[in-house]
Amino acid sequence: MAAFTITSFNTRWGMADDGAQFDLASVVAAFDTDVVALQEVWEPADGSGQLTPTADALGYRLLHVPMAASFVDPRPEITADPRRASGTWGVALLSRLPVRETRTFDLGRLLERWDVATRYALLAEVEVGTGSVTIAAHHLSFAMPNALAQMRRLGGALPAHRPTVVAGDCNLWGPLATRAIKRHRRAVRGRTWPAHRPHSQLDHLLVSDDVAVVSARVLPRAGSDHLPVQAELAVAG
Repeated sequence: MAAFTITSFNTRWGMADDGAQFDLASVVAAFDTDVVALQEVWEPADGSGQLTPTADALGYRLLHVPMAASFVDPRPEITADPRRASGTWGVALLSRLPVRETRTFDLGRLLERWDVATRYALLAEVEVGTGSVTIAAHHLSFAMPNALAQMRRLGGALPAHRPTVVAGDCNLWGPLATRAIKRHRRAVRGRTWPAHRPHSQLDHLLVSDDVAVVSARVLPRAGSDHLPVQAELAVAG
């Protein structure tokens, strides 16, 4: 068996509850995992974002897909009006493991009017030992019918006979998330939202049956309104 580590974290535009920006590079460095899935990543239009400098400084390959136009003043929000936007909001995947293949998958929407974001999943086949694992980084809709449909759609896009990990903010409780995607189970169990007094687990690492969970935990607060989840996983090869 070959092991690797992964963390998933909803960054909330890289902003704390008081609106102050936290140091993303320091947060990711503290995770110290082979793979990091990030949601609600804010990239200002002026090019001053933290994502690329973080990946470069820590030796990660960066995959990133914007999902909505966005602004942060007077408060962080996504918008359907590009005239109001001062940047983008999306998901990212950072990998220190060799990446063999990548693609962006449109998760679709069951009900269009409930969500202005175009939800995508980033799929990356990464090398682990002499084998590989497909990792899907995502952020599902806040509208439950959309989230359930997107999880089912994502499940259909995953390779059926290869180890897979689904990492991100599902906006679904664990039993609903695993019911919507076949052949996967929760690696981490614990409350993740809201970070100051968590009562629900919305953030998940879902692993296929051929992935062994060596260890898993919910991490302490890292700046945003979600708690990160982290696991050490192992696969054949």
